[in-house]
Amino acid sequence: MMSYRYVVAGCCTALWFASFFALKPVHAQENISGQAIFASNCSACHGSDGRGGERAPNIATRREVVSRADSDLIRAVQNGVPGTAMPSFGYMGPAKINAVVHYLRTLQGIGTAVKAPGDPHLGEQFFYGKAECSKCHMVNGRGGFLSSDLSGYGFGRSVEDIRSAIVTPNRAVDRRSEAITVVTEDQKRFTGLIRSEDNFSLNIQTEDGSFHFFSKESIARVEYSGHSLMPDDYEKRLSSKDIDDLVSYLLKAGTASASASNSKHDSDDE
Repeated sequence: MMSYRYVVAGCCTALWFASFFALKPVHAQENISGQAIFASNCSACHGSDGRGGERAPNIATRREVVSRADSDLIRAVQNGVPGTAMPSFGYMGPAKINAVVHYLRTLQGIGTAVKAPGDPHLGEQFFYGKAECSKCHMVNGRGGFLSSDLSGYGFGRSVEDIRSAIVTPNRAVDRRSEAITVVTEDQKRFTGLIRSEDNFSLNIQTEDGSFHFFSKESIARVEYSGHSLMPDDYEKRLSSKDIDDLVSYLLKAGTASASASNSKHDSDDE
């Protein structure tokens, strides 16, 4: 039979714990840290800065993510994304989900005022003129289509990031923007960007906008350049002010594009 002394001691211990937690309630709403939630639940896949990891894509600067309304991001965290490895985090509850989405917005640079270093109107002239950016890129439907659409590129990015992308374009080249050369069995050469590839075929787009489809049996070799088609001499060809103006144009265009996109999402949700 358990002694009376142990029973009393056990009851006292239980009362002490109860009184301790009664005197120090957990204020979850006040102590929620979006940064801590992101670090423990998201960074392993999306990277500590949200710019992508081995198992999940960039959610800090990708236009299709940055331009989404807060309500869309909240739903994605709460319900997961069907057809992807993104699971549901609905068990965390609304307060923590809101906190982590708010932190993601800080990683995206949203809510942080970015001062344009130059004149966006002059930058627009350079984009479509001297800098020849529009030969490959478009903004708001104007320009080329060989390389990425830059309509929303500047939204959520810092001045330093945009400037670096202009003057050192080969610093971080991904597979989609790397220039390759296909050499056929009859030694014809085609240089461009990969548009699609599977085990049996390769489709590239050359600088003149033409698409070329190859059966892999007809390819002698593929030469990977390790760099993009974008010129790497803008620091020599343009003045520092010219580059500041270009950066300002991309910032302005990106902000306008994001505002238009969010307005559309808001009207769709009504």
